[in-house]
Amino acid sequence: MSKELNSEFNLRTFCHGLMMGAADAVPGVSGGTIALILGIYSKFINSITICLNFVKERFPYSDKEKFSASFFFLLTIGTGMLISYYVITKLLVASGDELGLLERKETAPFVYSFFFGLVLFSINEPWKFVQHPKVKHYLFFVLGILTIYLYANSSYNSEGNFLLVISGALALTAMLLPGISGALVLLTLGQYTKVASSFHDLDYIILSYFLFGGIIALFSFVPIMNYSMRYHLDSTMSLLTGFMCGSLVTLWPWKVDYEKEGLSANLSISNVFEIYPFLSILLTIMFLILGGFMSYILRNMETKTVI
Repeated sequence: MSKELNSEFNLRTFCHGLMMGAADAVPGVSGGTIALILGIYSKFINSITICLNFVKERFPYSDKEKFSASFFFLLTIGTGMLISYYVITKLLVASGDELGLLERKETAPFVYSFFFGLVLFSINEPWKFVQHPKVKHYLFFVLGILTIYLYANSSYNSEGNFLLVISGALALTAMLLPGISGALVLLTLGQYTKVASSFHDLDYIILSYFLFGGIIALFSFVPIMNYSMRYHLDSTMSLLTGFMCGSLVTLWPWKVDYEKEGLSANLSISNVFEIYPFLSILLTIMFLILGGFMSYILRNMETKTVI
């Protein structure tokens, strides 16, 4: 582990959780991306692994102290994530017939543009860990881009509780994986509004199916990711860089329809100038720059750890 864990409340860790939760609430960027930008991704994944192993090994007393520190770190992060996720989704997806910021043509481009800039100016962060790029690293990079592109252009429409389980598994995996947005997974599957609304309304039936899928992903994905980060860091980071780069397609600010449940097609530049006034386009670009500035702030909030 790259950094010592402690069991004292850390305001900075809580703030990191707030930022990760806000990212997870917005389709197109994941909390894993924010953790990677902040330099705490390895610590985050490693802490989850420690807690999972503690349960799998039936609570060994020798690992109790390490588990307690890891659990408290995750609890602090998780509390911040839940608070910001609730607030942000409440703003993005309003209740009843009222449209949220992410559903209005007048405001949605600004939200997407901010995160577009945030990711665009942070793409180089994971690639820094590829110290000696080889052909395989570029292939992993291209694979990451193609994966996101193919996913963003796919569609899957179904109903039922089984889809909620699948959505939970895929969304949690995406939330932990930089470049792939858990909210985007839900949006593409047509479950984003449903899950966000159930979170606000405390619909335990919907949430239980969704969380069950998340637990499945937690015990299957995290050990694989931890192994990859430990033994194949350069290849893993190459793939993650591709994921981040590919997610820019899904974050394109101007879309055909913001009210539909699935991910809408992007507008071309010519269509943008035909539909939107110049002032709106200028403000959207300013939000992109603001996202880039936020990326700079995030990168300097915490000293980079060695993964």
